[in-house]
Amino acid sequence: MKPCVFGEGVGAYDGIGEFALGYMFHGFTYADEAIREADKGHMSVRFHHVIMHKGIIKFPSPEEIPGEDKRILHEMPIKPFGKEYENFIGLEEFSDEEVGE
Repeated sequence: MKPCVFGEGVGAYDGIGEFALGYMFHGFTYADEAIREADKGHMSVRFHHVIMHKGIIKFPSPEEIPGEDKRILHEMPIKPFGKEYENFIGLEEFSDEEVGE
């Protein structure tokens, strides 16, 4: 294996039209990240059928995963974040180090 520039030269899988890699884990959706109303207040897991086309794997966004490929794991309260809760500072915590002024 060696570094390369994507699309420069021929890749090992460029000649393969379509290659199914199976049903795989896509990711978790936390209660505060849920878009669909039914998912809010829950932690869920997403799966999808991975297919490589000519060496390229495209991953759908979480919103594109159909309901039958998602499982709700458990209820999860939405945790509020912010300075008033003293659990999120943002860039201010780095102002003396990396960010500077």
